[in-house]
Amino acid sequence: MIWCIENPQRSRQEREAVAGLAGTANWLTLGEWRLDTSACLVMDADLTVGERVYPVTLRYPNHFPHTPALVLPRGTNERWSNHQYGAGGELCLEHGPDNWRPEITGADMLQSAHRLLSDENPAPQQSGQVPSRHDTTLGQNLRGSQRRLLVTRALQAEIGTMPDDASWQGVTFCIFRDKSFVYITKSLDRGSAGSWTAPDVPVDVLAQDSIERLIAFVRWPSDAPLPSTEDRPAFYRDLRVRNPEIPDLNYVVIVRGQRLNAFFLWEDGELALPISIIPPQKVAARLDADHTALVGRRIAIVGCGSLGSKLAAMLARCGVGKFVLVDDDIMLPDNLVRHELDWREVGMHKADAVRRRIALVNPSASVEAREYRLGGQHSSGSIESLLETIAACDLIIDATADPHVFNYLCAATGFGKKPMLWAQVFAGGIGGMIARHRPGLEPDPATMRAQIEHWCHVQGKPIEHTAIDYETRGSGPPLIADDADVSVIAAHAARFAVDTLIPREPSAFPHAVYMIGMREGWNFGAPFETHPIDVGRPLGDAEAPVDPALAQEEA
Repeated sequence: MIWCIENPQRSRQEREAVAGLAGTANWLTLGEWRLDTSACLVMDADLTVGERVYPVTLRYPNHFPHTPALVLPRGTNERWSNHQYGAGGELCLEHGPDNWRPEITGADMLQSAHRLLSDENPAPQQSGQVPSRHDTTLGQNLRGSQRRLLVTRALQAEIGTMPDDASWQGVTFCIFRDKSFVYITKSLDRGSAGSWTAPDVPVDVLAQDSIERLIAFVRWPSDAPLPSTEDRPAFYRDLRVRNPEIPDLNYVVIVRGQRLNAFFLWEDGELALPISIIPPQKVAARLDADHTALVGRRIAIVGCGSLGSKLAAMLARCGVGKFVLVDDDIMLPDNLVRHELDWREVGMHKADAVRRRIALVNPSASVEAREYRLGGQHSSGSIESLLETIAACDLIIDATADPHVFNYLCAATGFGKKPMLWAQVFAGGIGGMIARHRPGLEPDPATMRAQIEHWCHVQGKPIEHTAIDYETRGSGPPLIADDADVSVIAAHAARFAVDTLIPREPSAFPHAVYMIGMREGWNFGAPFETHPIDVGRPLGDAEAPVDPALAQEEA
């Protein structure tokens, strides 16, 4: 429905406002109202500025007044203003999508257009400057840019130390994605100062998904003009006036004070094309101060399937600095419906692929991946070694929903005296469970598990162990939970893990076990219903005394 038919009162108001303006403004000459080829209501008009007449069209979009009217040149592709969306495009006026209000009229837009053109053309053969009202985003500024050089804070700090007239050769990753080439500097050869490798870039992982190219960084005087961009020979001729030894490369960055100008130089001598700069981000806290403790924490995640992979990525983003990943499974196409990984990792061991994922979101994290199945066919010595590694971690996470794995991890928790967290997603996406054991604060994990089962029996709805896992096991029926279901439980488990690792005192979670519903059914009466389970205190905190005579006999 055309707005002027649907809202005749506003249509009449618009016509009266435009007519009223024409009656008082000698610079406005009105034409006729009409519908254009897009069935939009338009008014043709002429705006007189000095001795020049600007033919315009006032156009009302079909969703007016919820979207702004616009003024654009009529019958010409001229560029009239610095505040115009290209030659022949609409004028960028005081009112636009970013500050539009429904009470603004087409008459207001015509007045704004006249002010713009008058201020930019104050007298014949003179031009004026009209400041922009826009605070554009980096994304808006780069929409038309295909080639982009990312400058990290570490790179900015390093090139800030370049001496006058210095030139450094570096290596940059070239990553092509659909519409853009993104360049990320891997390393620099600083001559006598030695080599530098970007500390905030996952160089080993990016090397697998990119092409490496040589790049030159050249220190240039702030008051000197940039080299000519007419063609490659002219560019290098000007460049070598100050830097005669610079190699003939396709990528050059001119460093002038704190400002960078980057260029791509075609080998056949055509124009030197500018490369847009993505500047370093301002330093801003993205996590609270408590999270700094996570850098030194080491966690073991056993099970790198849907739940474990999401947990690993979330905890890496939270700042956890050390991981041990255990899983012998292979990433397959059908895993994509729930897994953190994607087609790039299909066919890889999940543990290795999740290690790569962690590096991409937290390059400073160290990750040890074990292609191992707890309870599988391995030597006794190897399982002893793995359990000792797991027991040495600051937190042990069971993301397998496998009772055999759970028993092994109970043992590691027992002799390592370390906290343990486990989580499950129930079949059909009905809900899930997160549980936490802290030595000295909660009973041992096996006792807790028994208490959880007891709680379910008391509710009259015991856990059906064949329906706990969210993947098909053996010959049983498929147990469906979608990515959203798994993500909800993973997010809750991640919060539980962070609280335990910091550790927060008192904990933000007063209970050790939570049943979390996602739809009505089983023990849940409504979506998002949560049941905390009180598992009490440990039974018998004190260890039994050791008989000295028996200890001597065993020795």
